[in-house]
Amino acid sequence: MRRPQAPQGDRPLEPSDVVQELERILGSGDFDASPRSRAFVRFIVEEALAGRQDALTQGAIATRVFGRREDFDPTVDPIVRIQAGRLRRSLERYYLVEGARDPVRIDLPRGTYVPLFRWVPAGQDRAGESHAPRPPAPADGWPSVVVSLFESAVPDPNLDEAAVRLQEDLSVEMGRYGDVRVVLRRDRDRLGSSPGGDETFALSGRLSLDEGGPRVRARLVDYRTASQIWAEDYHGEAATASAFYEETARVIAAHVASEYGVVAKLLWAERRSHPREDATPYGAILCSYRFFFNRDPKDFAPAVEALRRVVRAQPECSLAWVQLARLYVANYAFEVAPVETGIDEAVALGQNGVHLDPSSQRARVALAGAFLLKGEIDVGRAEAEKALSLNPESFVYLEWIGWLLTLLGDWERGPRLVRRSMARNPNHIPAAYHALWADHLRRGEFEEAHRAALQYRDATFFWRALMRACSLGHLGRIPEARLEAAELLAMKPDFATRGRTLIGRLVKFPDLMERVVIGLGKAGLELA
Repeated sequence: MRRPQAPQGDRPLEPSDVVQELERILGSGDFDASPRSRAFVRFIVEEALAGRQDALTQGAIATRVFGRREDFDPTVDPIVRIQAGRLRRSLERYYLVEGARDPVRIDLPRGTYVPLFRWVPAGQDRAGESHAPRPPAPADGWPSVVVSLFESAVPDPNLDEAAVRLQEDLSVEMGRYGDVRVVLRRDRDRLGSSPGGDETFALSGRLSLDEGGPRVRARLVDYRTASQIWAEDYHGEAATASAFYEETARVIAAHVASEYGVVAKLLWAERRSHPREDATPYGAILCSYRFFFNRDPKDFAPAVEALRRVVRAQPECSLAWVQLARLYVANYAFEVAPVETGIDEAVALGQNGVHLDPSSQRARVALAGAFLLKGEIDVGRAEAEKALSLNPESFVYLEWIGWLLTLLGDWERGPRLVRRSMARNPNHIPAAYHALWADHLRRGEFEEAHRAALQYRDATFFWRALMRACSLGHLGRIPEARLEAAELLAMKPDFATRGRTLIGRLVKFPDLMERVVIGLGKAGLELA
C-alpha cells in the first residue's frame, strides 16, 4: 500500500482506514458510477492494499473486472482506459460533494491503475469551507456555461415557477449537445466555486408578460472579457405559455451550446491563430468544426490528425470519436482530401462514440450516416430511429435525421421531418435540401427538384452541380444543364467513369439512381 507523505496527527494511514473510505464512497448517492466502475474501484483498491500494485495492468483489469478473454489486446479494445477515465470523474465529483467531509481520500492518478491513498491535509476544512486554492481546471480546453435562474420582471408565482422550469429545461437541452459543461449557478454557489478556470460563459435572462403573452429575454456573457456576446428576445402567447417555455429552452440551448452555437463559433474563431491548442480534446473538436464550417479541404487532414491524437490519448472522449467518424463519412462520400478514411473504419469510430455515450443524438446520427454509406439500410434506419427517439423535438439534429431517413428509404416520414425542422429553424443545413431534391426527383417532380437544388448552396463538394445539372436535364433546359455539368466535371474530372460509384455512396435505390443518371445524360454527361 502507498503510505501518505503526511499522517493524520501521529497515526499513519492503515488499510482499515482505506477500506472504510471505500465503503463510504460505494454507499454514497453522490458517487455516480456504473456497476462496472464500482467493481473497478473495489478491485484496484483491494489489490493495492494486498501489496499487488505491480499486477494492476490493463490485461489483469480487463480479464478480472470486465470479463475479457485472456488474449485481451489493449491496443484494439480500450475498455480499461475508458472506464478509468469515467472512474476518475466519478471520484472527483464525489469529493466535491459528499466526500468533501471525508478524512481519507482515494485517487486514481492519470497514467496509472494504482490508486493513491492519503489523509486529507490537517489544515483543510473538510466541510467544504477551506480557502485553499482550488485545483486547476482540467487541461482539456472544454468551456462551461453557468446558467442562472432567470429573473421575474414582476412578483408573480407563475413567472417564478416558469423561471425554475426554464432553468431546468435549459440545463437538459444544453447538456444534450456535449459541447459545453453546464453548471447551474445554485450548484456552483453551494460548492463555493467562482468564475474562472474553464467556467467561461454565463447565461442569464429575464421573464415578463407582454400584452398578455410571455416574454423571455436571454443574454450570454463571456467571463473572460465581461462582455455580452449574444442576446435575444422571445415572445409567446398566453394560451400556449407552457409549450412556449419548452420550445424557447430548446432554441436558446441550440443558439448557445450546440456545435452551430455562439460558444463553439467564438472559440473556433479564437483558435485559428493558436493551432497548437488543437492538441486539447476540445481544441481538436473545434478543429473539426473549422472544416465543417469553412468546407475547406485544406482543413480536413489537420482535423483528422488532431482527433486521432485525442482518441489515442483519451479514449473515453465520446465526442472526439463522433467527430472523427463524421470526418471519415464526409471524406468517403465526397472525397474531400487524399486521406485514408475507409467506410468500415467510419462505422467502427461511430460505434465507439455510441458505446461511450448511448444517449448522444449526434453519435447516433453519425453512426446512421456511416451505415447509410456502407449500404446497410436496415441497420442505418434503426440507428436513425434511435436518434429520433432520444429527442424527437431536437432543434438541431431533426434535419439530419430527416435526411438520413429519406435516403434510407422512408420517403414519407423523412421529408416530413425535414420540412418540420425547416419551419422551426431558419438556418437550414444543405442536407435538408438534398433530401427534398431526392424525394422530388424520385416522384418525377422535376420543377420542385430544381427549386430544392437551387436552395442547396454548398458549392464546396460536387453535389450542388450534380443536382442542378440533373434537374435541368429532366426539364429540358439543356444549355443551363450543360453549364452545370461542366462545373461538375471541373470539380471531378473523372466523373464520367466514376460517377455511378460516387452517386451510389448516397443513393441506394435503383429507381432513384436511374433518374439521376438519365438527368445527367440529358445534360450531356453520359456515365459509364
